[in-house]
Amino acid sequence: MKPKLYVLPGSHPCAAVEVALGLKGIEFDRADLLPMTQMLIGPLRYGGPTVPGMRLDGEKLVGSRTIMRRLDELKPDPPLLPPPGDSRYARVLEAERWGDEVLQSVPRTIIDVAFLRRPLAMESYAGDAKLPMPQALRRPAMPVTAKLMAFKNKARDESARADIAALPGQLDRVDSWIEEGVIGGEQPNAADLQIGSTIRLLMSIGDVCPLIEGRPATQLTRYFPPMVGSVDAGVLPAEWFPAPAAA
Repeated sequence: MKPKLYVLPGSHPCAAVEVALGLKGIEFDRADLLPMTQMLIGPLRYGGPTVPGMRLDGEKLVGSRTIMRRLDELKPDPPLLPPPGDSRYARVLEAERWGDEVLQSVPRTIIDVAFLRRPLAMESYAGDAKLPMPQALRRPAMPVTAKLMAFKNKARDESARADIAALPGQLDRVDSWIEEGVIGGEQPNAADLQIGSTIRLLMSIGDVCPLIEGRPATQLTRYFPPMVGSVDAGVLPAEWFPAPAAA
């Protein structure tokens, strides 16, 4: 049976798993969920309240790292991790863990705060998703959905501003890993997908994109199709961002 992947449109860990499935040539069915419904549907369908989730011939899997480990077992080539004896093995695992546990929440907080200011921007991230509700009914609910998402993710102005302030240092870390050859190779590994999906989403936020442009970290977006969805520049307060360098 084909795996069934449960996703939220625009979700970066979901995008990471979709690319991993494509790299391995594994056909799958995708179920697009409405925002917040994963908390009810997830435990019943795939065993948890977050995305991505997967059902694989009765097996239930939750989370991008768990799913990618299972994909390596299911189809070892191409591998998403170096061999255990390789000197890069532990470093790739650490970069993947950091990308999941630390960096992944950054665009989530920032974009939730942006959606509070511009709820209809949420609509652009749906793209061609086959959502179980027509657009005409989704639109009026977007301001409430934005508030629920921000509450769930504890996204507030203070946390978004703190994440923006910390982002340059986090990008320095990503750039260093690329320079050292841990990530950024011709064939993406699990850390490339975990971190690259987050960089890709961050660059869809107009006010955040200039902090990333021109950095080596942008190379990681090449493993993904073009991002669907954006938040226009000017939605977030200008004082949250460093002043442009003088010419």
